Amino acid sequence: MTNISYAGDKLLDSWLNLTSTLWNTRLVSSLTYNEAHVMGLLLRHSTDENPMTATDLIHRTRLLKSQMNKILTSLESRGYITRTRAEMDKRMIFIRLTKEGMEAYAQEHSRVNAILDQLVSKIGPERALSIAKELGEITEILDGIVPNEK
Repeated sequence: MTNISYAGDKLLDSWLNLTSTLWNTRLVSSLTYNEAHVMGLLLRHSTDENPMTATDLIHRTRLLKSQMNKILTSLESRGYITRTRAEMDKRMIFIRLTKEGMEAYAQEHSRVNAILDQLVSKIGPERALSIAKELGEITEILDGIVPNEK
């Protein structure tokens, strides 16, 4: 095994262990993992000037269109999001969190924050920020390598 193959295998193993731990640990109780992920994206990346669309969310999450529609329908039925047709281009539908959605996400995210606070306390804020930056760079590189076929 070459150094590149070995390093790639170790990176993949670590990545899978991390994502499995997060995916299989029930960090939130009233939302599915994907619902919480979508709500977090809407909260962090939506503004009145630049709201997100389902296409934006599909690109960011790499979920199938059918999966995203199911998630958005579920969130909308609970009053957590609204869908608004764009004035200029009627084909575009903007998705925004409602006040109720923000409150529900904040309540669920407080549990995640408690876990993150413990993690950052153990590894230190500087190291946590460094790791976050490196993971962001890795994600950007992978986005350029792996085609988004969804």
